[in-house]
Amino acid sequence: MSWVKPQRRLDVSGKLDTLRDRISRGPGSVPTVLPLSEAEQEGLLRIAGDHVLRLRQEPDGSVSVAGNRLRLHMPASAIRNVEKPQSGGHDPADPTRAIYEEIARHADELLAGFLQTGEVQTLDLRLDREGQTSYYEVRAVICASRDILAVVRDVTALREAENAIAAAREEMARLSGVLEHETALRLEEEDILKRSFHRLETLLEETVDAIALIVQKKDTVVARHQERVSHLACAIAREMGLDAGRVDVIGLAALLHDLGMMFIPADTLAKPGTLSESQLQTVRAHAEAEFQILKTIDLFLPVAEIVRQHHERLDGSGYPAGMRGDEILLEARIIAVADVVEAMMSERPHRPALSVEAAMTELASGKGILYDPNAVDACIRLFREGRFRFDHPKADSSAVASS
Repeated sequence: MSWVKPQRRLDVSGKLDTLRDRISRGPGSVPTVLPLSEAEQEGLLRIAGDHVLRLRQEPDGSVSVAGNRLRLHMPASAIRNVEKPQSGGHDPADPTRAIYEEIARHADELLAGFLQTGEVQTLDLRLDREGQTSYYEVRAVICASRDILAVVRDVTALREAENAIAAAREEMARLSGVLEHETALRLEEEDILKRSFHRLETLLEETVDAIALIVQKKDTVVARHQERVSHLACAIAREMGLDAGRVDVIGLAALLHDLGMMFIPADTLAKPGTLSESQLQTVRAHAEAEFQILKTIDLFLPVAEIVRQHHERLDGSGYPAGMRGDEILLEARIIAVADVVEAMMSERPHRPALSVEAAMTELASGKGILYDPNAVDACIRLFREGRFRFDHPKADSSAVASS
């Protein structure tokens, strides 16, 4: 417990000893003061946390202020002066003098208000000093013909809390208005957005169809391969629980994943034996070629990178960048599984097509090493449970193929 050093005894004018007899007993009056001795009254004023003041208006218009913390006399010229005079000889950190001076300027207002209503007069003061703002509440009554008794309480914390609440409410109202405005705009523009998205989807589909047609005219085998891979990749993605938008991106990328094959000589693609090193490098360059083509079209920016990575493998043995594990986009890992399965189950110049069981066994042998394990598991389930067959290209993961 800390002790407060007793303050020097102040000479309070009249010691407010006539307070009990002079306070009005009408509506709004101050309750009867306890029957305290003069010494007790003075002691009470010294320990009071509030400022207790008596203001006296002199015939010459000046105002004397006596309180439990300070006494001062305000000349009439100082009261009428708009510019508040700088008071010297006091602690600049102590606002007491500024409070007394400010209340003295409102003496006429407090006196007139009490005489007119008989009610306790209230006054809110705001003092800005040394970059700090303080708020005070003044409650005053007449205790003699031209004497005013006032209690001043520091309500800075309360006002700051009220201001903070008011500011928060204003901000909430502003945000509510913004939200309502945005909602209205969204409702108004919903049809426009829907039409724009529909047009964008149509444009994308038309672009893909145009590219697919070019591939088909150049090489029908590659075009058929891309279409089959797209159907299987979408089925695998749905089986893995991917959302519809992501499935659509995968289907689009799969439809374009071998676009670069158009630049490979036909005799290389149809060669029945083992490719030479130079031919192998030519084939492997198709992924980078596809990326360079697709990246020039803004609509294909995410698709271009997926296509570029569809020959990458988890262990880093793939191409063109030798990426590993999660460095490879999930979409590309899914297309990689669909790509190898379609290739194994299709006839090639150097080998016949594998059966479903043989292809699934071969796929399982690369699970977690070459191919994404979740994509492998999803693909095997689709085929072994009869929920996907290449002779039903439009089958999806929820459709059961007819026997």
